[in-house]
Amino acid sequence: MSIKVFISYSHKDEQHKDSLDEHLAMLKRNCIIDAWHDRKIVASEKWAEEVSENLEQSELILFLISSSFLASDYCFSNEMKRAISMHEEGRAKLIPILVRPCDWSCSELSKFQAVPKDAKPITTWPNPDEAWLDVISGIKRQLDTFKPVAPKEIAVSDLDIHKISKATLEWIDDTEVVLTHRRVDKVLLGDVYISPDLESDDRDDTNKLKIVTSEVIINEPNKYLIFGEEQQGKTSLLKNAFKQLLKSEIYPVYLDAKEVNQSDILKSLAAALKHQYDNFELTQYLAMPNTALIVDDLDGVGLNPKYRANLLASINAKFSHVVMVSHSSLRYLTPEIEELDDYKKYELLGFGHLKRAALVERWISLGIEESIGETELYEQSDEIKSRLDNIIRRNIVPPKPIYILMLLQMFEAYTQHNLELSSHGYCYQQLIYQAFDHAKIQKKDVDKYLNVLTELAWALYRNGGTLNAHHLDIFFTEYEKTFLAVDGDTIIRKLKSNSILTEKEFKIQFKYPYLYYFFIAKKIADSYSTSSEVREEVRTLIANLHREDYANILVFVTHHTKEAWVLDEIQKALGLLFIDQSPATLSKEQLTFMDEFLSQIPELVMEQRVISEERMKHNKNLDDIERNGNEVDEKQLQSIDAVAFLANINKTFKGMEISGQIIRNRHASLTRNAIYDLANNGTLTGLRFLNFFIHISDTAKLEVIKYIEQKLKEHPGLTNERVQEQAKDIFLLMTYGVINGVIRKIASSIGSKEASEIYASIQKQNETPALVLLNQAIDLHFNGKLNIQLVAQTTEKLKNNVVCTRILKEMVIQHTYMFPVEYKEKQQLAELLGLSVQGQRLMDRNKLAKA
Repeated sequence: MSIKVFISYSHKDEQHKDSLDEHLAMLKRNCIIDAWHDRKIVASEKWAEEVSENLEQSELILFLISSSFLASDYCFSNEMKRAISMHEEGRAKLIPILVRPCDWSCSELSKFQAVPKDAKPITTWPNPDEAWLDVISGIKRQLDTFKPVAPKEIAVSDLDIHKISKATLEWIDDTEVVLTHRRVDKVLLGDVYISPDLESDDRDDTNKLKIVTSEVIINEPNKYLIFGEEQQGKTSLLKNAFKQLLKSEIYPVYLDAKEVNQSDILKSLAAALKHQYDNFELTQYLAMPNTALIVDDLDGVGLNPKYRANLLASINAKFSHVVMVSHSSLRYLTPEIEELDDYKKYELLGFGHLKRAALVERWISLGIEESIGETELYEQSDEIKSRLDNIIRRNIVPPKPIYILMLLQMFEAYTQHNLELSSHGYCYQQLIYQAFDHAKIQKKDVDKYLNVLTELAWALYRNGGTLNAHHLDIFFTEYEKTFLAVDGDTIIRKLKSNSILTEKEFKIQFKYPYLYYFFIAKKIADSYSTSSEVREEVRTLIANLHREDYANILVFVTHHTKEAWVLDEIQKALGLLFIDQSPATLSKEQLTFMDEFLSQIPELVMEQRVISEERMKHNKNLDDIERNGNEVDEKQLQSIDAVAFLANINKTFKGMEISGQIIRNRHASLTRNAIYDLANNGTLTGLRFLNFFIHISDTAKLEVIKYIEQKLKEHPGLTNERVQEQAKDIFLLMTYGVINGVIRKIASSIGSKEASEIYASIQKQNETPALVLLNQAIDLHFNGKLNIQLVAQTTEKLKNNVVCTRILKEMVIQHTYMFPVEYKEKQQLAELLGLSVQGQRLMDRNKLAKA
């Protein structure tokens, strides 16, 4: 078995850590050692815990000593003290490696034998490779002679875990659905569990509902009631709570409320204890101070209101720490249940960008957690998460953990199928078939249900999205004039009971948006060529592309048909947007009015940041944007005078997104010319809008600056001269921000990893700075690896263009924060772009600095 090696270093010495990694390669390749350092941490909110856990598991500890290391409170106070303790216990061997000259003789580390020989710092050797070779020789000598003392096992009896029954231990890690992974024989719940967030009934200072992590139910003993829809992950939440409470030496008991048929809680507790623990008597359990009760499916309790009240009162009397979950439908009844008044109430949230990213990284790492590199991990994660995001699309598919896991399995499997739909279309179709399986619809009836749902979706669409009972009767009467008769009542009942259809305020509608859009789009794809009514509705969809629901229907249409009319209609609509504008070139002449402003603002600096944290911040920002809303909806548009103008802006971006979706989903089957036309038309539409914006900004500059001045004058501390300067700066900063944002938006909307040659050919046709910058933005957005040669070419083509060069620098710097980039490559980029590289800045205010 290989020896676990823990490497600690200041991130100002990251290049030395990389050199050590290279020189340890043969020991790792021969499975003599298994090295770990904090660059291997995937996205997590528990950074310190991961470091501590890996330190405790190590037998060889290597400290890269420098002044930065000694100055780090975290390295010095946390890691070093624990490492010295482990060394003195004989559990591990601590070896200091002197990498830079520093005053370490007064530290506790001075009593250890350091390497290289004579404790001569590596940077002072004429040949650094010789120094590292001496370090490796020293490490090998220690490996040959050191025999670690086995750590004192934390016996399960120390935590009384021996009292947990085998059946309960198996239940805790049972996913309760079949999850297959190519590298793992059996996927356990602990392998893929990510703590969800909870939405509180309380509000923050800005009157928004508070969001908290579900860890609160473990860390803060109280009475909790958590609501969630079916398949939201409520039972998994309780299983994790059970496990974590045990680790905290708190003894939980789990009750399934559906099985509770008497108000005497003692009988239910006794039965549960007998099953969940070994030799744990009820009297002994009730006498303990550290207990908790976990209750599943409270809404399913088999008691009438009177005896349910007795049960809850009994629970409240015997437990101070209670975690209950219930279907969301119970939320409306809780005000009438007095016994629940003191419970903290939360809604279980779906997985946003942050949680999805964490789950994707967990899935990718299964079976190779200790060997997968950061670059490979983040490249794969971004590619898979991008596909997830395109399918989930603002909660069109419910972002529940089980749905995400099903999609992850499909991504692995779909390439092995001969698919008629695009890959995304196949995923939607498989989700529908799985819903049919859950509803126990027999295979011989699948076509019948598909046809009924297709026609029903069209009827719902024509009626504003819902049908009442009367409309439903008319629907089935009309249906049977064209198709064979069906038992409408049975079909609707079965679809309602299995979350395909739902009833709200006595009206039928689809439970989830993806079902609605899928079947409307199926109707359009099936009937476009034969139905003038359908063709007229397509024109309506295109004309109102700025509406989210219409845009989504069109996206789904592209999953159902490969016929050319879809592309023709979309491109025709794009061609009419801002038709009186030429595409923005972002030439030096066009942007001259911003040169002076950009020359006055501080130069950009390439900082060294913790990649996992930057990625977490990025995904959290996406969650905040989606949660708070960032688009003008249809109702808002109706209250604004410039309806057509705002609608055209929204159409521009929606049209680009649809074009990009088609390219990404069907790049393998579309002709080169079709991809080129889609990409080119989408790009030109975005650039025409950008040209319009720049023209308007220049034309209305004086009016906008005057308006900003009026706002600034509300601050009496500013002189008139300073007000004018700041107003101008704010205007130019806003203008620059829009130009930068639109270029990135065009790139992320229209771009694709697979069609890079198409974007290169579009640029070749017209080498404007805008297209050069756009091609670079697409490459950075869709490829994890930095192409320094392309950056060099882009830099050369944009030289003397102050605005475009500034945008390029921001793009490249942001990429280095989101993906691992080797130290030498960072130096190349810094020299190429004229950037200074700031010393390592590691942890934000919530983490201890290591530099």
